[in-house]
Amino acid sequence: MRAVKSGYHTHKTTPAKRGEKEAISLRRRRIVKSVMSVGTTLGMCIMVVGAIYLWRSGTISGWIGSVEGKVEETLVDAGLVVEVVNIYGGQVVTEEELKEVANITIGAALLSQNINAIIERIESHKWINKAAVRRDFSGAIVINVIEHQPAALWQVDNKLWVVSDEGIQIDDDNLEYFNHLPMISGVGAEKELEKLLIATSSNAELFDQVETASWVGGRRWDIFLKNGIKIMLPELELADAWQKLARFDEEQHLLARNILAVDFRIKDKTVVRLTPEEAARRRLLAKTSGEGEKI
Repeated sequence: MRAVKSGYHTHKTTPAKRGEKEAISLRRRRIVKSVMSVGTTLGMCIMVVGAIYLWRSGTISGWIGSVEGKVEETLVDAGLVVEVVNIYGGQVVTEEELKEVANITIGAALLSQNINAIIERIESHKWINKAAVRRDFSGAIVINVIEHQPAALWQVDNKLWVVSDEGIQIDDDNLEYFNHLPMISGVGAEKELEKLLIATSSNAELFDQVETASWVGGRRWDIFLKNGIKIMLPELELADAWQKLARFDEEQHLLARNILAVDFRIKDKTVVRLTPEEAARRRLLAKTSGEGEKI
């Protein structure tokens, strides 16, 4: 009976010891995990502080500069250098001026050229709209530029500016080269120029006769032709009015007559104002029945 009891007691104490061991093992794992977490955090802090120190002290920059210098020397030794800068697309801006703006050193390593920086420098020029730059392994840096297209002379604050077809204010120098362009005036005229050019593009030959264009009241255009005739365009349906004017001139030679103005401001109605001399002549013809003469 005692042996049975002893066996009974032995069977009951074994799970207790096993549970105690598992608890101790769990506590140890938690302690190790906590120590590792603290160590990792401390290590990261040391790395960050060390990196900041190295950066501020200039050590990292020195390493980078040293590596770049060695790479550049290797490229130069291998013959991969800038031998020539080729520029295409410039009309107003000279090739020499663009080379100066691009600031590319002949003899420098070809592959070390910062293409984006070169593009940024070129596009900072007042006449350049877009630029594309590429390396050619023959030793050339190839630059293609698109200039702003001069469309008009804009008169503002008693000063003239060359403006693009998009209304961008470009330049106020060397205006004598652009005296063939029409002159625009009025507050906000440069912002409305593109719409005017689009509306009149259906008859470019007629627009070539334009000398000045005035943006009136922030609403519409008054056009003055080189022969002195004033064209009063409407606020809306600008393109329709311009096509109608072109048709009148083609069919009736309207703009070759003695008139002062053509008024399109009233929808579906065109008013032609005669010169005083022409008006007097027509009144005289009306009194004499206009025999022998055609108006």
